[in-house]
Amino acid sequence: MPWEERVIASYFRPSSSLLVAAAGGGREAIALARSGYRVDGFDCTSQLVEGYRRLMAREKLLGKVDWAAAGSVPAEIGESYDGLLIGFGGYMHIPGRRNRVRFLHSLRRRVAAGAPLLLSFLIRSGPSRYFAWIYAVAHRLRTLRRSPYPVEYGDSLSMTFRHHFTEEEIQAELAESGFELLEYREFPHGHAVARAV
Repeated sequence: MPWEERVIASYFRPSSSLLVAAAGGGREAIALARSGYRVDGFDCTSQLVEGYRRLMAREKLLGKVDWAAAGSVPAEIGESYDGLLIGFGGYMHIPGRRNRVRFLHSLRRRVAAGAPLLLSFLIRSGPSRYFAWIYAVAHRLRTLRRSPYPVEYGDSLSMTFRHHFTEEEIQAELAESGFELLEYREFPHGHAVARAV
């Protein structure tokens, strides 16, 4: 997508090593590898990981493709990278602020200070009846079930779990994980660029 190309050209050094989290079927990773980046990736859906591996092999592209449990980074990834990407919308599918911060912190340990991070997400621009209703119903259900997992304003469940973010939430979660927000945009898709500190 044009906005992704702009971000990559502006923040990521050509031919550098990148780790793509929530890589899905490999869309971003394969485009980056074709552009000369050294790319490794991982995802929590085994069928997508297999599809990603087949595409990499068919294209004769180098790079590791790993499976990881949802919201985690594979333990096998021990090396350091020059930059990080979280696949399109992948970040918003991690339920719970604490889990998202833990995930970002695990990624932060794989890069040196100054390394860029690109993530994309759905946005919300303040209070809405829709999110207030979802929060109220989900909170009551979780309380009745004595669920240990908190509901957050901005959570939604429509085929899959999704959290819709404000700029303040993105900035706070990045800061708590060892990243500094450099750029936040809502259009054409919600995305942010941060730098490891």
